[in-house]
Amino acid sequence: MRRLREYLTTYGLLLTLAVMILAWTALALVLLTPLPARRRRALARYTMMAGFRLFSRLLTLTGAYRLDLGALDRLPREPALILAPNHPSAFDAILLLTRHPDLACILKPGLLGNPLLGAGARLAGYIRSDPPRRMIKDAVAQLRRGSSVLLFPEGTRTRCSPINPLMGGVAAIARHAGAPIQVLLIETDSPYLGKGWPFFKVPRLPIEYRVRLGRRFEPPSDVAECMRSLEREYRTQLAAAPQRAWLGEPARCAPGTPAAHSAQGPQEPPAGARSSTHLVLIPSYNPGTKVFETVRAARAQWAPVWVVVDGSTDGTAEALAALSAADPQLTVLRRARNGGKGAALLDGLTEALRRGYTHALTMDSDGQHPAERIGAFMQTSRAHPEAMILGRPLFDASAPAVRVRGRRLSNWWANLETLGAGIEDSLCGFRVYPIAPLVRLMLQHPHAMRRFDFDVEAAVRLCWAGVPALNLPAPVRYFSAEQGGVSHFRYVRDNILLTSMHFRLFFGFLVRLPRLARAPPAGR
Repeated sequence: MRRLREYLTTYGLLLTLAVMILAWTALALVLLTPLPARRRRALARYTMMAGFRLFSRLLTLTGAYRLDLGALDRLPREPALILAPNHPSAFDAILLLTRHPDLACILKPGLLGNPLLGAGARLAGYIRSDPPRRMIKDAVAQLRRGSSVLLFPEGTRTRCSPINPLMGGVAAIARHAGAPIQVLLIETDSPYLGKGWPFFKVPRLPIEYRVRLGRRFEPPSDVAECMRSLEREYRTQLAAAPQRAWLGEPARCAPGTPAAHSAQGPQEPPAGARSSTHLVLIPSYNPGTKVFETVRAARAQWAPVWVVVDGSTDGTAEALAALSAADPQLTVLRRARNGGKGAALLDGLTEALRRGYTHALTMDSDGQHPAERIGAFMQTSRAHPEAMILGRPLFDASAPAVRVRGRRLSNWWANLETLGAGIEDSLCGFRVYPIAPLVRLMLQHPHAMRRFDFDVEAAVRLCWAGVPALNLPAPVRYFSAEQGGVSHFRYVRDNILLTSMHFRLFFGFLVRLPRLARAPPAGR
């Protein structure tokens, strides 16, 4: 009987939270959107505080949680602060927001694009964590306006005891804004909604949850020393925290694992690294002269590099073959007819699998993707061979606004179709795939994943197959025609292709929904 009550309470609270967020978002979009930005932001934050406070009250009234949040009550009366908590649970931000009416949260792009949370977060003026320079600039602006900023210095939920290695953004913001950092220490006796906890798995209730104030750090002059002091503070104060009972050993956060990545990802291995398991695979169709720069840059970072010429008619196939003849670590495969990006990659992946390779990093031939990041992506793949390593694009001013905005819709669908399995960008083609499961899926679906739909559908279907998704930043640059840029994207044709693909995936998602709801989250 007790377990039945726990099921009913847990599912009832999750449903209530979803309904509250959706209802508030619909109402806020109508009532708040016409207001001036400053007024809209203030009202959105205040009403979110009130709504989440109501939800926290439900947590205690139902007996699901025993909350001790009183230490936070003094913070709204303080001048603008950077609130820096550890992050054991997905509920952390919600519970912290219940005690502050003017708090600007720094969120991952995936959360800002989340179908449930994104609209409300944008109304409240929350801050994207990528790209880092923009994050720092926006956070400094908020602090100078008098708002406090909420930033989890670990960058993701805690998975290593007592905390993950910290990212440097919090100290950089404090230095530029001249704002102090207030350490918040969260302690809980349940792993519920921690890293790796399946969203619909029911915990034992009640859950003890406490927040207390740690040390307050003055604005630093030395960012590196500030980060070392912060890490010592967390490790000392959380040494006896109850969550240490289930968090992983510190060895899980050794360099090379996702938890140890800085804002720019893991450190690069030496240029020109060579592998017998991982190769770079570049599909190429009438790419113009940029392909030669791309291939040379990739070869400077990695060996081997393979190019699949997908029926090109611009003379680049012959020139690439000449380069290959002089470089034993460069292989050129040729297709007689153009079949699309996915078809070209399938040819390369099948041949790579036959020759004993296990992983392939794919990148476009037009110079958009950063060859200097190949080593970091391969390093992460070697540390996590079961995962796909997805590029999270960092756009500069060269990116067409319509393309940047349009991909948000595809990302929304991909996150819905995988129940938020960790695909932070569904369209970026700079990725490392485990070859065997990808080839198997492509052969099972001979009429899908052959053209521009490849990147999205491959990521979604691999998530369905249980392949975890890890995300690393990857700068992306667009070249004009005068700079040698060539684009085969056709706005109407390819958007129709993507739309029909998402309809197909959505129906596949409905069929798989019971299994997806029970599965542990696949990504980060």
